[in-house]
Amino acid sequence: MISKLTWYGRRLMAMSPAEVLHRVGEVRAKARGRALQGWDRYALADGPLPVFPVDIPDSGLPDSLRQAADAAFVQTNTSSWTFLGVTWPGSDSGDDVWHLDPSTGRHWQSDAYCFDIPYRHADGFGDIKHVWEVNRLQHLVPIAALARCEGREDARELCLRQIESWLRANPPFEGVNWCSGIELSLRVVSLVLVIGLLGPETIPKALASRLRAALHAHGVWLDRYPSRFSSANNHLIAEAVGLFVLGSLLADAPEASRWAAYGRAVLTEEVEKQIHADGVGAEQSPTYTAFTVEMYLLALRLARHQGDPFPEHVSARLAACARHLRWITDEDGAQPRIGDDDEGRVIISSPGEDAAYVSSVLGCLAAAVNAPDCAPPEAAFQDAEGNRRMHMRDLVLGAPLVGSVSPTGTAVFDEGGYTVFRRDMSGRHVMAVLDHGPLGYLSIAAHGHADALALWLHVDDVPVFVDAGTYLYHAGGAWRDRFRGTASHNTLTLDDADQSRIAGPFNWSRKARAWRVADPSRLDDVLTVTARHNGYERSHGVLHRRTVSIEPECLRVIDGLEGSVTCPGSDATLRFLVNPDLVVTQMPSGSVQILRGAEVLLEVEASAAIYLEAAPISRRFGEREETTAIVMTLAADSLETVPHETCLRVPAVPGQGDGEAAVP
Repeated sequence: MISKLTWYGRRLMAMSPAEVLHRVGEVRAKARGRALQGWDRYALADGPLPVFPVDIPDSGLPDSLRQAADAAFVQTNTSSWTFLGVTWPGSDSGDDVWHLDPSTGRHWQSDAYCFDIPYRHADGFGDIKHVWEVNRLQHLVPIAALARCEGREDARELCLRQIESWLRANPPFEGVNWCSGIELSLRVVSLVLVIGLLGPETIPKALASRLRAALHAHGVWLDRYPSRFSSANNHLIAEAVGLFVLGSLLADAPEASRWAAYGRAVLTEEVEKQIHADGVGAEQSPTYTAFTVEMYLLALRLARHQGDPFPEHVSARLAACARHLRWITDEDGAQPRIGDDDEGRVIISSPGEDAAYVSSVLGCLAAAVNAPDCAPPEAAFQDAEGNRRMHMRDLVLGAPLVGSVSPTGTAVFDEGGYTVFRRDMSGRHVMAVLDHGPLGYLSIAAHGHADALALWLHVDDVPVFVDAGTYLYHAGGAWRDRFRGTASHNTLTLDDADQSRIAGPFNWSRKARAWRVADPSRLDDVLTVTARHNGYERSHGVLHRRTVSIEPECLRVIDGLEGSVTCPGSDATLRFLVNPDLVVTQMPSGSVQILRGAEVLLEVEASAAIYLEAAPISRRFGEREETTAIVMTLAADSLETVPHETCLRVPAVPGQGDGEAAVP
């Protein structure tokens, strides 16, 4: 893990002069914030509790949602949550549970001023995200739904006990749970949803007064310490939603009108910054895009309920986002995992995995912006037995649209930087995504990966070539760098160096620039697109060029270098990471077959020798395993004159012959 001094030095280098001045003022504001500790200053006169409008089904919770809520109840009742690959020990630790690091058994400091706690650089602790995940209080929302829809008094009492415990253990501005604005905003959303579901009339007066004070304190914090400049990514969106919700619903707080106006203004302006005009999320991550969209949908829902909807351009940009997400969603409801994924959610049904998250948000988005052609496939909402699965966010954000006809052909998203190919090939559905876009958003590109010209491939709605994932954030150390690095992606490396230079867990000091060379072209039933990036121009004197040709039965990937390699003896290495659920077999000819069970999904042939190696992969935050990488290594200078070809052949479905489909 990099030292605190190094982290600050690299972070400072990513800042503009205006940001440096802002940070100096922020440090002063945080120093003065010591006077803001304690409950008394946030007390409000008697008044109503804030209630977020939720549509409650008259018939009670659907079976799938009730089962999920029951699981949340059991885990919460025993303090044995499972979040982000870690299970809490289930000990009866009372109020101490809010500061328990489940991976080490240690407790983060709870009585120190929040900004004195070095959570980014604390030795002997796990990733702070584990602690923060429970302190978002999202697990209480489905439990409150049980109380409301199923008449469960034990569920209501559990919610109240949890809230009372949290308030006792987390006075304003004290402890690690007051360090990050996005955490405060998500907690605000959870609390107003729980209040609405339980019914404010069911909350004892004394607790109601403390809740109003707590929400007021959250608003003061969010108002005082906004994420700006290089930090103004999804954190800024979350903070704006938190203030918009508080300003709209805690209307008798003295700052309410200003909070609501600020939140609305930020959301109105930021939608065209954080979502490109072509609909791609600027953070270069489908899951972070879905998280940002979920936040927007919550704000839009509240604004429409209050009779003051957001301007039309907000919905228009969100509609463009829906189109992009639908293009990269296969018929099983899955998307390529691109960039960071920390499994962040605004609303959950129960602790644990939310595998169809992007499709779930996409369904709600398609309904909210009236885009039925962007609705995700029905399969994304079905369990293993084919039964319809409902999510808690469907009650909050509105019933999703599902079941649109899949897009086919080729879609180019130049501003976001992706070309998507979708077609039938040898009787199979094939979806391929080529990355030729920016590294990430803003100067630090916090959640981007060094994956320029990477290729993701799904065959028959099975991910075949996949991303290595994320693994850990603050506690990841060298693993954090490994999973973001170029060698963990389906592209080319020179001497195994990264295209972009890592400068911290959420920072890059030099960023590769990628671009598409020309419009997709067709020649003799072959569709071709070419892209370049300059990530190795400074270190090796060359550009990496990749051409992907879609032929009737295969994808042909052609990699070359433009320029003269300035490092004699350099090696060029191509890697393709394979879904660990599949079997990879090398044939006597040297080619490789990728199988699902006994069925061959893909055959890989190359102009250089292929070998297989083990590679780390993280399919969920906090979990790490091994998969197989298909690897080819050759002299870098040879690629200046003779490009390397990799043929990804899609075999016909057994028993259906070799019929070809026309190139779209």
